[in-house]
Amino acid sequence: MRKSPLLTICIVFLFSYSTVLFSPAVTQTVSGYAENVQIGFSWINGIDGASEMVGAGYAKAIEMGAQIEHREYRWDYLDLTMTSLSEWSDLYLSKNPEIAASLALSVINGNSTALPFNITTFSRYTSPATNGTRFNDTLILNTLRNMTIKVFDVLNLTYISFGSEINGFFESYFDYDTKTFTSTAMLEDYVDLLEKMYVFIHSRFPATKVLTIFRYQLPMDIDTIQALIPYFTNTCDIFGISARIFTDNYGRLAYLSDQDVFERFSAVANLTSKQIAITNTYTISDSRAGGSELYQANYIHYLFNTIKKLDNRLAFVCWYTIYDYPPGYLGTFFSPFLEVHATAGLLSYTGNVKPAYFAWIEEMTAAGKLPSYYSAWKISLISLFIAAILGFLIFVYVKEFPEFKKDWPTRVKAPKAEKVEEPKVIQLEEKKPKKKSSPPIKEPEQEKGSSEESNT
Repeated sequence: MRKSPLLTICIVFLFSYSTVLFSPAVTQTVSGYAENVQIGFSWINGIDGASEMVGAGYAKAIEMGAQIEHREYRWDYLDLTMTSLSEWSDLYLSKNPEIAASLALSVINGNSTALPFNITTFSRYTSPATNGTRFNDTLILNTLRNMTIKVFDVLNLTYISFGSEINGFFESYFDYDTKTFTSTAMLEDYVDLLEKMYVFIHSRFPATKVLTIFRYQLPMDIDTIQALIPYFTNTCDIFGISARIFTDNYGRLAYLSDQDVFERFSAVANLTSKQIAITNTYTISDSRAGGSELYQANYIHYLFNTIKKLDNRLAFVCWYTIYDYPPGYLGTFFSPFLEVHATAGLLSYTGNVKPAYFAWIEEMTAAGKLPSYYSAWKISLISLFIAAILGFLIFVYVKEFPEFKKDWPTRVKAPKAEKVEEPKVIQLEEKKPKKKSSPPIKEPEQEKGSSEESNT
């Protein structure tokens, strides 16, 4: 029975359509680079800057391959309330176990201290005798240990630090001409505190690694970092870099090349045999603040090229945030000086993607942090190509074959072959001897004359 051409066309179409429809689910993860480097975000935030939308930020972070989140909290703030840490753990990290946690519990935060109690006798000092309370006083050490235990009761931390951008605090004692510190009394007390906390962490929480984080925004910050690293050798496992926005020495946003970005980060890596971690880096897209969407996307590429080159020298790398903040949000709720950072996200505050988002996806895929969908689309294109060829052949068969058949010469039927009968097999039966039968009894013949008379 001949199949309907329409049925054949439908079968081919359904096969091709199903291949295209389901092939995007066929993915592969490429063998990338920097397999041991965790890549994520510093302060994952939500759409519109609203706290109730932070869940959407974490969903997007997972979609973008995030492996770690780094946050910074002042010690005095956490001493007042642990609510922020509880929310971070219960609402987000516990629901997204793929994301590791890094916390800076800052005793020093930038250019200020963050001691948790009102110590009127604590001030900047050039000798221990000039200050009533010092960084390594027993009161401060024990209070910090107790706070750390509370933090670990709430969070399962992969990394912890007891300061952030600490060179910003000690740079007032640094002579940029001689590249030395004019006073080291307070610095040495702080180092002593961190060395004791380092021993404490490794004895109580051995799975957690300790960071010491420097600011590296201005080019001249490398001078203070180089001078401080020898002091902090025994305070940490990893040296952290909070790069934020790279600027020139006058604070203007710097448009760096690929090589420039690599040289800035490798300059720190070359100062130590320890691993380094980039806890915070980004650039902005708002042209009114000197930024550019194109440069933001290019900086993503430059950053990942640096990751590829430094590879195992890096522990983790964090971009600042996912979404932009709404205009006026940072200036209203935090500080007017922070408003310039509002467009550091890879998506707008309404959720629209920016060129930097596509750059991130491309680089995370190349690094093997995200599955590759390119092979699936190749399968789809091949399927469409095959379907087109089959469709053309079916079209020719349905439309042109009947006309073509009319032009064929009449075929002469070949004579039927005579049927050859198979020879019959004759079976010979065995002859049995016949019994002798008695001869039949003949009637007496009448005389010829009498018979003729009777006939007459």
